[in-house]
Amino acid sequence: MPEANHLQGQDIQFGISAESLLTPLAMGRVDARNIGQGTPGAVLMARAAREVFRVIRGTWPRRPLRILCGPGNNGGDGWAVAALAQEAGWPVTVFSNWPAERLKGDARAAARKALGLGVTMAPLQAVLMPGDAPLIVDALFGAGLSKPISAEVAKVLRGIQENQWDVVAVDLPSGVDGKTGEVMGTACPAQLTVAFHRAKVGHLLGEGPALCGSLFVRDIGMTPLPEDACAVRNCPALWSAQLPYPPKAAHKYARGGVFVVGGPRHQTGAARLTAEAAARAGAGAVILGAAPSAIDIYAAHLTAIMVAKIQNEEDLRDLAQDKRVAAIAIGPGLSLGDQARAQVLTTCQVGKPMVIDADGLSLLTSSSSDLFLVLPEICVLTPHEGEFARIFPDLRGDALSRAQAAADRCGRTVLLKGATTVIASPGRLPILSTHATPYLATAGAGDVLTGIIVSLLAQGLPAHEAAAAGAYIHGDAGIRLGPGLTGDDLSKGLKPTLEMLSALS
Repeated sequence: MPEANHLQGQDIQFGISAESLLTPLAMGRVDARNIGQGTPGAVLMARAAREVFRVIRGTWPRRPLRILCGPGNNGGDGWAVAALAQEAGWPVTVFSNWPAERLKGDARAAARKALGLGVTMAPLQAVLMPGDAPLIVDALFGAGLSKPISAEVAKVLRGIQENQWDVVAVDLPSGVDGKTGEVMGTACPAQLTVAFHRAKVGHLLGEGPALCGSLFVRDIGMTPLPEDACAVRNCPALWSAQLPYPPKAAHKYARGGVFVVGGPRHQTGAARLTAEAAARAGAGAVILGAAPSAIDIYAAHLTAIMVAKIQNEEDLRDLAQDKRVAAIAIGPGLSLGDQARAQVLTTCQVGKPMVIDADGLSLLTSSSSDLFLVLPEICVLTPHEGEFARIFPDLRGDALSRAQAAADRCGRTVLLKGATTVIASPGRLPILSTHATPYLATAGAGDVLTGIIVSLLAQGLPAHEAAAAGAYIHGDAGIRLGPGLTGDDLSKGLKPTLEMLSALS
């Protein structure tokens, strides 16, 4: 059985176009366009079935196939898989409540061919009969499902899950919304999913990643167009050419200076992690400023980071305006209250590139519209779901649509953290970042992400690219460290990832 992991086994050509993500509606337009340009729908269906059966044969030894076929073209793909399996000598039965004479077009032709080859058919409910460890092929509805599945089909899917049978989903597990990744009533988890042409956003959002298992995206000869995409999956090809690599004669301030605003004495850890990550991610010099009462703690724990006192608003402004500072991070460990909010306002008004995180985001909620007016032009907001809901309480829907709406509203880059992180900026194609691990759900990991992003901003990356690169670097370091990682480990573990990216240049 393959390991369930985002896009494991993906065999499409690497590159920006191959990483483009589509909605089901856009995929329908791609189908129609390619058919209109002379590729018959039956040919596309045959190619899709061939890829599904190829993945099955490459993953499992010969075993009984029970193929669930729905009433549309997804069901037609299933019938075409059944024909290939029959010809290859695999035991195969189609389970469907939609006989061939009720199907239309290419799906009907595929069903007739399979039946003509001797494939047997039974009612959908009969798939739950006892048998020798069958492999289930879910070709019921795919990504085009627009309403909750019926109670009858839901009962079948629950039975398959209870039997713990292996499942291969064609296009998308039935019951999963191809646009949002949310479950419409019931869905059966798949060990692997085979999609065609491009991944759909529902593969990466919501419950989609967990339910899809390993995702194989296969080329079936369709012609892509840039306007098809609604988002793009994060990968180094998007931003690696802009990563800074210091020349031989570089000095530390030419590599980008970062200013981190530290918090009070009782919560210094978060800002320390941010500062250390900024330095390890390539910033030539990092200054951490804090109240005199906390300076001794910061100084005792930091060696390569310069520590400066902030006794009043004038000190803060002077540090932020220092010509050595190219970007500012504020929020981790900042605390709440009027003084902290004034610090956010002061640093925003300086106008330098900024990352606002954690407590800094919570302070936005008290008067978001005012602070939105003073956000610097280059600014990345990095909320998790709870912080996002406090800043944008009226925004509803999936993570992609909410993050884009938030970015459009505040006119800045928004990085919405989650199992799939969304990076959205006004006028830019949003980015979904899946290259990560659940082990990153640990205290301090978000503070390290802030440090990586602010470091990249200080080194000259635009906000959209800095956020995307930061999310990828952060996720890759987490994957390399694996179980047991802490925020402190993560900051210190960036080197292998940065070396890997350097080798790509």
